[in-house]
Amino acid sequence: MEKSNYNVIRNYELETWTRCSSSYNDTWATLTNETLPLLISKANINSKTSVLDIGCGAGNSTNLISQNTADVIGIDFSERMIDKAREVYPNITFKSSDAEDIPLEDNSVDVVIANFVIHHFAEPNKVFKEINRVLKSNGKFAFAVWGANEEQSSLGAFFQAFANHHELTELPHGPLFGVTDFETYNTLASNAGLKNFTLEKLNTDWKMNSLDPLINGCWDWGNLHLFPKDKQDSIKNDFIENCESFKKEDQYLFPHSAIIGYAEKT
Repeated sequence: MEKSNYNVIRNYELETWTRCSSSYNDTWATLTNETLPLLISKANINSKTSVLDIGCGAGNSTNLISQNTADVIGIDFSERMIDKAREVYPNITFKSSDAEDIPLEDNSVDVVIANFVIHHFAEPNKVFKEINRVLKSNGKFAFAVWGANEEQSSLGAFFQAFANHHELTELPHGPLFGVTDFETYNTLASNAGLKNFTLEKLNTDWKMNSLDPLINGCWDWGNLHLFPKDKQDSIKNDFIENCESFKKEDQYLFPHSAIIGYAEKT
């Protein structure tokens, strides 16, 4: 990748997720948490397992992993995300670090988890190689990314509302956002020296009693706070209307899909 493109993507992602740091655990984390039990299970994490949580954000994923093992470190390239993680979970170790340069020794951890972060990396090849470097022999790597775009119902409701009033290209998206094919991720794993790669689909539901987590998360992620108030109101009204079909009695239920990847260092 050309350096200029690399910097554009990296700075874009850093600005986006730094902006989302204060609200993340109350918004997007309530969806991304759904995949963690499967990642923890696939990697066989137990009380004796050392774990690195890459792209830990505001610490929600690291905290859930810590309920299975005390030996866990969370890293994120957004210092503000790390500050929030330390504030909320003071008993867990967090480090501000780029996943392309992990601050751990070679062959030092049993498991690496990357929950909904692979699709945000400007240089995923470098990240996969770093993961292989820090894993111990027979170590395990498990990750989750979004499934097909059309299978993300809550985001679909937002995209439709946004497109009524603005160009969709203005919204943040990482290099691998929406990429779901086996070969793309298998190539990344193979080039890094990881073996026994598998990929599977997970269907899940995002449940909420109020639309506030979804609306607030989309507004922070898309930086809609900068839009004129009348345009914000128009998008929000359309968004709420689009969500009505997902209301079940007193609760909203949004079907989603995720892609779960797994590989080993042999």
